[in-house]
Amino acid sequence: MTGSSPTSGEFPGEFPGDVPQVDDITDVDRRNDLRGLSGVPATDPVGLIDASTDATTQQANVLIDDRVDLALDTFVVTAQRLVDGSVLFHYGIVTEVSGRVEGAELATDTARLAAATLPGQRFRHAEVSWIRTDPERYLPPSSGARIWIAEADHRRRALFLDKMSEDEQIPLGLDMGDEPVYMPYSFLNGDKGGHVSISGKSGVATKTSYALYLLYTLFETEFGRRARRGSAHDRALVFSVKGSDLCLLDKPNNRFVDTDPVGVEARRQWRLLGVADPRPFTDIEVFAPAEDSDPGVTPVPHIEVRDKRETSAYGWSPRTFIERGLLEFVFDDLESGQLSFIEQVVRVQLLRWCCPLAGDTEGRVVLVHPDDQDERPGSTWESAARALRRKRPVGAGSGVVIATLDELVEFIGDKVTEGSPGFEPLWTGSVTGSTTQAFIRRLWKSTPRLRRLVRAGLAEVGLSSQVSVVDVHALHADAQRFVVASVLSSVWEQHENSTAAGRTFVVLDELNKYAPRSGGSPIKSLLVDIAARGRSLGVILIGAQQNPSGVDRDITNNAALEVVGQLKASESSELGFLPAAMRARAQIIAPGTMITSQPLLPAPVPIRFPFPPYATRVSEVLGSAADDAEARALLEDM
Repeated sequence: MTGSSPTSGEFPGEFPGDVPQVDDITDVDRRNDLRGLSGVPATDPVGLIDASTDATTQQANVLIDDRVDLALDTFVVTAQRLVDGSVLFHYGIVTEVSGRVEGAELATDTARLAAATLPGQRFRHAEVSWIRTDPERYLPPSSGARIWIAEADHRRRALFLDKMSEDEQIPLGLDMGDEPVYMPYSFLNGDKGGHVSISGKSGVATKTSYALYLLYTLFETEFGRRARRGSAHDRALVFSVKGSDLCLLDKPNNRFVDTDPVGVEARRQWRLLGVADPRPFTDIEVFAPAEDSDPGVTPVPHIEVRDKRETSAYGWSPRTFIERGLLEFVFDDLESGQLSFIEQVVRVQLLRWCCPLAGDTEGRVVLVHPDDQDERPGSTWESAARALRRKRPVGAGSGVVIATLDELVEFIGDKVTEGSPGFEPLWTGSVTGSTTQAFIRRLWKSTPRLRRLVRAGLAEVGLSSQVSVVDVHALHADAQRFVVASVLSSVWEQHENSTAAGRTFVVLDELNKYAPRSGGSPIKSLLVDIAARGRSLGVILIGAQQNPSGVDRDITNNAALEVVGQLKASESSELGFLPAAMRARAQIIAPGTMITSQPLLPAPVPIRFPFPPYATRVSEVLGSAADDAEARALLEDM
């Protein structure tokens, strides 16, 4: 046996035929012979799979044809013949392009090459990350194989559009070749996935602009209406936290005209996305905090960028504040010591003492000792809430009438402070005196910041319109947290109780502030709960942040769609879903360009989105300085 090769049949069961041979391509390159195979592109190839480097199931290098300019983010396809005679297509995206001259070994060789005294061959390389194989076979592409730009059906396969029905396609934007990139709605609405996380530098990455683009696509385009199946019950809730510019979404943008190059380009891009005549948001209600005034005075919204008559003032009456248990949202550090315990005790006691005021329609309450009520309320939150709904209105002389936050805080202080005339140990839960003092100090500190938001005659934010914008930018940070938490808790409660008819899409910027990675607070717990269970209950969070490292991972990790604009270098480690080249690129990416990552596509895809037809700042609404002055004078006279 030694010195001879086994022949067919010599070892039955081991070698059914000839010993496999190395594929010799000096004669006929069987794998790259595509004659007679269906679906092979008929256009000219743009390069060859580099045979001098490894081509793997994840990526490969491409030798670019010198007659072609193959740019970053281009979708490409290559093909090979399999052993059984079928064809296998690899689809990928160009993630890096490089070039050099073969023959140059020293830096000074560059001058000799330029003077033609040293021979050399110029070439360019492209790095390609594979997105998909069709059929699904985990094989590497064939070295030396031709590669083409993915067009028509091949581009559809590269972007998995053949796996996505037209009824669920949501355009994320345009790729670098001005072709739409889509995402299935089922990965956005909670059916298969939900939530959006948008990261990037403030003022450069256009985080909020992209969030609004998504909302516009969902509510104002045929794509969105078709994907949502025309549901009239879906709602969008937008918090305006960095100025009041988001309060102008129903106003036309004065740059979106045919005489402005920006408007001309924007219309072209919208047409490419299938939107022929973009207009501002059509069904919108804007809420602004009520100006500080006495109870009984008609609430006036505090806003300067739009007519106050077109804006709704918001706030909470004492009855709503107590019945909804909003006291916990006054604090952002309830985890300190036993603060959380005393807050819960006080919250329940307020509910037990609360009675409606006879003849009142503005939410005033009378705090009456449970022993003096017709029916003694229970000691738990649920039993006390049920009892309140059954209570008959009482007269002002039955107890202490509460019409403002100051009056409510004064009452609480009297009940929890040892030595006060109205002190009752039952209100403190037997915590130490230092804990009680810490609790009341925080409550008094927050009162000036929240005073305008809690008084008789104020109404909560309602979601009767398709898009509701809640302006919080002018409030103190404590008041902003209170408003965001109070509004979100109401929405969350409706969905938990199955009283919400459709889905609610929530746009919230500065997640770092509301759900920081370290520490805990009631609003953070609420947002983490929404991120974990929201998609199954119909609440979809579209969150944005400058620094993803500062946001609780339970929120960002639950996002099905991740979007990155220009980002600080120190934050690149948080972008584990991006290849190294993409992470480096995110540090210098141009404003208006975003890198998107979605479950259906295994590779991130950079996109651009068009300039909006709605105003995003005052200067885009008003045509001249005179108009600006006239509008502001009108607002001052109101």
